[in-house]
Amino acid sequence: MIKKNLREFILASVIIAAVVSFAGCSCNCGKKSSEQNYVKGYITVVGNEPFTKLAVKTGDDKIYILQCSKELKDQLWKQQGSFYYILYGDLHKEEGDTAIVVEKVIPVTKGDI
Repeated sequence: MIKKNLREFILASVIIAAVVSFAGCSCNCGKKSSEQNYVKGYITVVGNEPFTKLAVKTGDDKIYILQCSKELKDQLWKQQGSFYYILYGDLHKEEGDTAIVVEKVIPVTKGDI
């Protein structure tokens, strides 16, 4: 009788440990998704009039089209050439370009360059 209870206890312990281990490995190790999803680069405009788009160009020459609110777009349009950290929530293809949905922009200080 004791051996049966011991087996059930060990089996239950192994199952619980496996579930906890799986959940721990699939949770991004406690990081928020916005901490991972950012690019650093300078604000630029791509395309030809009247089809220009606001974008960020990174140090490795990747260009990401910025999708953001009109207010933020107007603000960043005036900041062309300035460096920013762009935190984004979604990344997708748009007409052959990579577009990011902007959640937050943080100006890069001279110490970060």
